[in-house]
Amino acid sequence: MVADDLRRIGIPLTMAIAVAVAVFTARPYAGSWNDGSRLATVESLVDRRTFVIDESIYVVTPAPVTPGSAPPYAPGDALLADHGTKDKMLVGGHFYSDKSPVPAVLMAGVYQLWRWVGGPAAAERPEGFARGLTLIFASGPFILAVWCVRRIVRRVGVPTPWDVWLVASFALGSVALPYAQHVNNHILLLAVAALAADLIVWPDAPSAGRAAGLGCLAGLAYTIDLGAGPPLALALGGWIVWQCRRVLPVAMFGLAAVPWLVLHHLLNYQIAGSLGPANGNPEFFRWPGSPFDESNMTGHWAHASGGKAGLYALDLLFGKKGFLMYTPPMLLALAVLPRLLRRPLAERPALVALWAWAAGTWLLYAATSRNLSGACLTVRWFVPLLVPGYVALAVMVREFPAYRVDLAVLAAGGFAIGGEGVIRGPWTGNVPYVYWPAAGLALIAWGIVAARRSLARGRQTRVLP
Repeated sequence: MVADDLRRIGIPLTMAIAVAVAVFTARPYAGSWNDGSRLATVESLVDRRTFVIDESIYVVTPAPVTPGSAPPYAPGDALLADHGTKDKMLVGGHFYSDKSPVPAVLMAGVYQLWRWVGGPAAAERPEGFARGLTLIFASGPFILAVWCVRRIVRRVGVPTPWDVWLVASFALGSVALPYAQHVNNHILLLAVAALAADLIVWPDAPSAGRAAGLGCLAGLAYTIDLGAGPPLALALGGWIVWQCRRVLPVAMFGLAAVPWLVLHHLLNYQIAGSLGPANGNPEFFRWPGSPFDESNMTGHWAHASGGKAGLYALDLLFGKKGFLMYTPPMLLALAVLPRLLRRPLAERPALVALWAWAAGTWLLYAATSRNLSGACLTVRWFVPLLVPGYVALAVMVREFPAYRVDLAVLAAGGFAIGGEGVIRGPWTGNVPYVYWPAAGLALIAWGIVAARRSLARGRQTRVLP
């Protein structure tokens, strides 16, 4: 009875807290070049019918907003207010955002509806423009991702109270929540990945309809982030082929994915005159004051040697911005993954697909970047990779009860780091104050738990005849 009551109350309460925090912390301004660039495209598409962002309030300084309106950037941020976004490309004498175009088009559709019903323009009410789009395209995807993790935890069969603990860890003790404060690709892809994971943890072979849904998600992922999106699309396609081995579901997957790919490349061609990634062309970043050149651009081999690339790859995961360290339960997920994959589990194909995506994304960014994703909380590119980690943790809690205490102590460190992350926001370039003590204490506690378990096993072995 107690377990049933906890299940009935615990997860809805966790969801309610996550929704409240995500809505309350949605910012009414752009907090960085990153979201300023995206919002500039949305504003320009609707108010000027062009991808050119030359006249946007997020580019022109001082911003041409209605007198008395709030500033488009964070109050008191002189760097942004004086220069506007520098995440932009100079193509044919005009500036364009260097962000993927399809998400901006989707956001522009919502903004256009707002204008049609008489809503004020972005230049008239920058705070309403930014907050509204953030609620729909950052807070909303975060809430959707939490809801999907809740479904996955129940579908896998995680017992109470660990189902509540897992959902709470993902929602309130990971780096997902800070990224719900501003529009960005990474929180969007997190939601897409969570939806896809919810569809592939089913043990039965997918129907044509489910295959089409996965194809739509794969195509959308491709358009959101050209670093993490294409590997996810390939992983989902591989899962479909392996699980179905029939023509119809595979065909439905491909037919649903292709329109997104075509749309992305058509828009990219319209902007840059090429089918390849526009933001991978160094010529577009040769404008006065540009902070980007071949030495720090992402998208090509960026290391002097294989050894330096290897060290950088480890830094992405375990360094002072290391992704696994900012959500400590991810370390446990990585540690138990080999044991999970050796078992004939119903979820094994999903685990293989999701972790192949994670590994591919990590290696791709390790090879083609060198700046740890810039000034942001941990490595922003890897925020969607929380999904493979928490799917593995859900299966682990069911299969290996002995590791549940490990999850508890590591999640406690995640709550501390994530809490300060919410206060600082996603665009902080500084290591959180609690990072070293929280991560250190979590690792020490984990070591003690693992040592005690090992000693207990040793004693058991000695007393056996």
